[in-house]
Amino acid sequence: MKFRKKFVRYAIISVAALSIILVVLLGTMELTSKPAFCSTCHYMEPYVEGWKLSSHSDVTCTDCHFPPGFKSKLEGKFTAISMVANYMTGIYKKSKPWAEISDASCLRAGCHTERVLSGKVIFQDNVNFDHEPHLNNLRRGKKLRCTSCHSQIVQGKHISVTESTCFLCHFKNQDEGAQMDDCTWCHDAPVSTDGSEVIYDHTMVVTNEMDCRKCHGEMQVGDGTVPIERCNSCHADVLTIRKYNDVDFIHKNHVTDHKVECQNCHLMIQHKSISKSREIIPECSSCHDNTHETQLALFTGTGGKNVADHPNPMFESGLNCQACHLFHDVSKETSIFGDVSIATYESCDICHGSGYNKLLINWKVLMDKKIHFLDSLYKEVVNETNLKDEGNDKEHAKSLIYDAKYNFELVKMGNIVHNVAYSDELLLSAYNNLSNSLKTIKSETNLPEYKLYGQNVPSDCGNCHYGQEEIDSDVFGLKFSHNIHIEQNKMLCSKCHASVNRHGELSMTRADCLSCHHSEENNCETCHEIQVQFYSGTIGILDDEESDIMFEEDIDCRACHDPGDQVIGKSEASFCIDCHDSDYEEVLINWQDSIQQQHDKLTSDLNLIDPDKLDTVNQNKLLSIQQGLDKITADKSLGAHNYELISRILEEFQRNVNQMLD
Repeated sequence: MKFRKKFVRYAIISVAALSIILVVLLGTMELTSKPAFCSTCHYMEPYVEGWKLSSHSDVTCTDCHFPPGFKSKLEGKFTAISMVANYMTGIYKKSKPWAEISDASCLRAGCHTERVLSGKVIFQDNVNFDHEPHLNNLRRGKKLRCTSCHSQIVQGKHISVTESTCFLCHFKNQDEGAQMDDCTWCHDAPVSTDGSEVIYDHTMVVTNEMDCRKCHGEMQVGDGTVPIERCNSCHADVLTIRKYNDVDFIHKNHVTDHKVECQNCHLMIQHKSISKSREIIPECSSCHDNTHETQLALFTGTGGKNVADHPNPMFESGLNCQACHLFHDVSKETSIFGDVSIATYESCDICHGSGYNKLLINWKVLMDKKIHFLDSLYKEVVNETNLKDEGNDKEHAKSLIYDAKYNFELVKMGNIVHNVAYSDELLLSAYNNLSNSLKTIKSETNLPEYKLYGQNVPSDCGNCHYGQEEIDSDVFGLKFSHNIHIEQNKMLCSKCHASVNRHGELSMTRADCLSCHHSEENNCETCHEIQVQFYSGTIGILDDEESDIMFEEDIDCRACHDPGDQVIGKSEASFCIDCHDSDYEEVLINWQDSIQQQHDKLTSDLNLIDPDKLDTVNQNKLLSIQQGLDKITADKSLGAHNYELISRILEEFQRNVNQMLD
């Protein structure tokens, strides 16, 4: 009995002791699972601080660092105890703590399983990324883990994506045309849509399946090699280092089996355009003497004396020389060594669409005039300066002439097509310097004014649409003068043009134009030149033209086209009776029917004539008839603007046509 009581007492004490020990162990286990405990080790401080600012800040350290399951948690605790012992004994002074996160921790229920199965996601800078093939398939023959991309390399970030790791896989030793080296593998080509506008719409690039590198050049800096010396930072065993050339084993052991960041072994590869720097030149100068410094200066918009930098938008967009000049294009017509093509006006159409080359032709015409003008001015100034006796004025003039010649030669040698807007600014600077140098030695200069195009055009438009002020267009069937709108009225391009669906599309409607032009301040002749010429008898088709009787009575256009409600519009025959007899409406209708019949008969007979069978005199007559008929068609009044004149013109045309048909 006594023994039994003693046994019960010891049993109770033992159970109590075990309970206390168990509570202490569980409490200790829970306590040591807290981030606050992990941060007590100063080796952990940068990682804990990064964790606090990360998207995992609400996740306990052990949820990731211990794989799922109680057994894994116990194993993790024993590992943690050894880490504490190492810290207390100072072993970590010789080596840094090392932790591996298993994929199971990331993919446990409630964490990132859905992320992997969700398909493509948008990474920064609109890069398309799909987790599924990276985790479930071999990438370049290697099995990746979550931590192959999500690592702790980036300072201040916790388990974030290390972009340089992506570049190593996508750019290192890639065969040309390899799938992972295709830009569209990650980036969609920038294309304008109804709700989004891009700087350059790449629709034609996509349609023509053009290689991005054709314009943008290489997008890789560095080769990602692995110096064997890096092995020594972790391994001291010679036998281990001898496996350096066993690439499959190295990657399996370091990447698949253990968490070793790629950057620990590989030198960095940077993914960036080398075309936004002078690195576009060494590709050529490594073999050839560099003879393109002036072209480069214009393209980059630098190098002028006392002129602000103004880079070509194509340079700022990362395009290099290859965008327009096809390097070493080997064909049957060239040698086996290939040749360097000279860019032509048609080179623009490849990327910008048919007709874009007209811009360059316009640049050439306008700039040739300026260059010829400045060339003559330069010779005049130099001659005047040489006649001047020595003195401070002459020295100052010579200094200005030198700067003018420098900028002038930069444009001449560099070719204005590389940056027409900057070329114009350089020529303006040269003109001002020549003008000022002449003023230092002459009291009166009387130099013609230098016209700087684009000064009233926004720079974004003027960079390409240089000299647009001098171009007339046909809009809504009427002659449109850019000069009147841009130069005289200082209107912005955006007043009429937009880029919502297509770059430079006309956003104005005919009604929008008329709301401004059909006001009392505007002259009808500005837009309706042909109509006014018929009305005034100055169309220039016949030798003895007479004006309409209403024109002789000083009746202006508004008398018929403004019925009194201040709304200018197409005149109707019914308007005539406001001023004439009631039967005058029928008179106008008869006039117009008569002109229409004459017009139709003449047009029908013209189709019967074969121009190739006519002599030179009759060919010229036929051309004049066709041009005159086009003017009558453009007038659109069918005789209302000058019935007598238009009827006589058609009769004269018909007589000539009848003679050709006989």
